[in-house]
Amino acid sequence: MKPSLILLTGGMKTRHTLHQQLQQLLGDYLDIDSYAVDEGLPAGLEADVILFSSESLKKEVGHLKNMNAVTFITGQRTVHHEHLDKLLTIPAGANVLVVNDEYNVTLELIQSLNQLGINHVRFVAYKKNHAYYDDIDVAVSPGEVELAPTYLPMVLDIGVRLLDMTTILRIVDHCRLDGNVALQISERYIRSIIELQQKLLLSQQETKEVYHHIQNVVNTIDDGILVINETSEVTVFNQKLEALFQVQADVIINRPIDTVILQNEVVHFIRDGVEESQFFSIHGVEVVVYRHSMIGEQSIVTVFKSVHQASEIEKTAQRKYRETGFYAKYSFDDIFCENPKMIELKQIAKKLALAEHPILIQGESGTGKELFAHAIHKHSYRKNGPFLPVNCSALSESLLESELFGYEDGSFTGGQRGGKKGLFELADNGTIFLDEIGDISLSMQSRLLRVIQEKEIRRIGGSKIIPINIRIITATNKKIEEQMKAQTFRNDLFYRLNVLHLFIPPLRQRREDIPLLIHHYITKNGKWIKVEQSLMDRLIRAEWDGNIRELKNTLDYMLTVCNGTVLTKDDLPQYQKAQQAADIESPPQNPLQQSEHRMILEIVMQCNETGKAASREYISAKTKEHHASLFLSPQQVRRRLEDLEQKGLIIKRKGRGGTRMTEVGISYLESLL
Repeated sequence: MKPSLILLTGGMKTRHTLHQQLQQLLGDYLDIDSYAVDEGLPAGLEADVILFSSESLKKEVGHLKNMNAVTFITGQRTVHHEHLDKLLTIPAGANVLVVNDEYNVTLELIQSLNQLGINHVRFVAYKKNHAYYDDIDVAVSPGEVELAPTYLPMVLDIGVRLLDMTTILRIVDHCRLDGNVALQISERYIRSIIELQQKLLLSQQETKEVYHHIQNVVNTIDDGILVINETSEVTVFNQKLEALFQVQADVIINRPIDTVILQNEVVHFIRDGVEESQFFSIHGVEVVVYRHSMIGEQSIVTVFKSVHQASEIEKTAQRKYRETGFYAKYSFDDIFCENPKMIELKQIAKKLALAEHPILIQGESGTGKELFAHAIHKHSYRKNGPFLPVNCSALSESLLESELFGYEDGSFTGGQRGGKKGLFELADNGTIFLDEIGDISLSMQSRLLRVIQEKEIRRIGGSKIIPINIRIITATNKKIEEQMKAQTFRNDLFYRLNVLHLFIPPLRQRREDIPLLIHHYITKNGKWIKVEQSLMDRLIRAEWDGNIRELKNTLDYMLTVCNGTVLTKDDLPQYQKAQQAADIESPPQNPLQQSEHRMILEIVMQCNETGKAASREYISAKTKEHHASLFLSPQQVRRRLEDLEQKGLIIKRKGRGGTRMTEVGISYLESLL
């Protein structure tokens, strides 16, 4: 008949764990029963050995008279070996709160942990009446985590403490078991330790394999990677950096960064820098170092990228954008002008390009608003990002919405399977140009306002918020100020779009640019063709309601129909020939004005015939010679010349050409003689 043993514990969890331990080690040799005080004890307890789980429990129930045993033993407890790895993962120097229901047991546990060599942390004993513990990093508890303060960031359950080997051998001795039993039990106990060791070795091997895998991945990256931990020790130093700094990684790894053989300015930037990136020259190689702090791990990751390589990446990105059509086709060099106001406008636009604010471009149709938008993007810091132009007036409201915001799969019939990215998403890190912004509906204006304010969008039919980083350029030929008064355009959207502003003047206000544009379009067409002077004069004084677009269309027509190597008035489109009859202005009704016009035109005609520049000062001096009562100051001459140019009688030019008579002006002068 087997000897009997009764285990008494305070709680059910402790009873279950210790009963399982005893059964595993002594179940072949003893009949084992167990009871927990929390569950209630039977009326009578009788066995060869009654085992108390702790000294405090013995004091609580040891006086009961219904217990009968040959031997009473109070167990000694130790930390559950299967949970030791949790304790070893706690960072060195951490303050650890040890939580148990009894203070004396807590002190015993701390003593046991120290005896096991777990002394890399500072243990603090938990007290039930103590409300707050300062500077505690983590709490550990042997199966009673519910007692731990709720404000602590982490609580580890290290399992119910087991009976130590001394207690097990005392049970063997009191039950007078065979001598070989103690040896077998010891071997079983050691076997469990060996199994734990095998698990740890396996885990260690897996960790090494993961580390080598990560190291191989880091070494295959084209950029240099360096990481330092919270104590400024180097933890990652890949092969690219070995070649860059000409030093082996094993000389660098696990050493403080300020003691390794690296350039001092690089070390200072990595350890104490505040900027995200900085340029360095290392052994003749130009690199940009990007610095990123990993707050959760208290580490700093730095990436060393070759400037040459970055340039190649940018070129590749630009080629990709060109393949998709998402790139700016024109630069400021494609904007031809001699007009002082236009030259000044180009300089202002270049300054606006370097900012990040939205830009509103206004001007009549055909003045080159989209050309300026392309040039602004190409001159901006986003030049390597995508450029997406959108004509808002060419799309219906629903189609414009789906194009701008995209949609999720199944949002509507006929939609692309899998959904579709919108133009706002595709323009991320670049520029989107919204042409004819004055034509969008009020509902679309509301959605656009949210995009500008929140810098995020949501696809049609989707719930996910997508952050975007784009610059918005808008253009319109409408008078938005009048639209706001009529409440067809939102005031708040206008002021969001009109942070920076450009107004492109119509072609009739920059007539000196017309010859330059004409020669550009002819050259671009690949033809060796001259323009008859009378035709040039006719083109310069035309009104061009369609602006540059109309001028280009006219030239395209004339270059197509002309027969020789000179463009003449006969090559003009029919609608412009019909306007020639109305070119000659009727003489002014005011006799004084008529006299002044005749005098100035005669002087200009004489200058043109003799090749002399007809300057304002010269004309002013000649008016005094002509007739003292008709003398005009240079300022008065300027105003009269502007009036004559407006009527198409003369053309004002800079340089040697100076002011010239037009055919209309010659005809008008002949009518006055």
